[in-house]
Amino acid sequence: MIAVVGSRENTEYGNQCAETIIKDLARGRVIVSGLAKGIDAYAHESAIRNGGRTIAVLGSGIDYCYPSENQELYEEIKKNHLLISEYPFDSPPNREQFPMRNRIITALGDVIFVPQINTYTSGTMISITNGLTLGKPIYVAPHPPGSETVNNKLILEGAELADSAEQILEDLGWVKK
Repeated sequence: MIAVVGSRENTEYGNQCAETIIKDLARGRVIVSGLAKGIDAYAHESAIRNGGRTIAVLGSGIDYCYPSENQELYEEIKKNHLLISEYPFDSPPNREQFPMRNRIITALGDVIFVPQINTYTSGTMISITNGLTLGKPIYVAPHPPGSETVNNKLILEGAELADSAEQILEDLGWVKK
């Protein structure tokens, strides 16, 4: 399973990074994310669009779609993929539940892929920190010089460069070079 986390304020470039990597990662693997606005929703959509499977870990009860703008995606995942939550069925989301949801996403993923992260103070950083604590490899997509993301800084700080799905799969020993 591949955990995909990222910014709620995604850019077209962040979407391109996600699509380029996920379209190949999704073949025969499961993409796990949080159904949040931005990169999370895009990761689920990309997995589905490319014939993969996806799991949405919710920060609310299983019968509560949040954000409501993802209702159609929520219904598709509910019908043909998997929704999971640790909260009672009709529990609405609250601020404290999202970091808890992130720990489940990172625990389920064998690897964490970050197409776009905009700040060091975000849910994405909580997921990265959880992943590091669990010993998970963290792969971050490079962004153009001068972009307003922290992707390149994370790579300089030791995150793995997510150059291609093939490179990630080779690094993990899931395919032969």
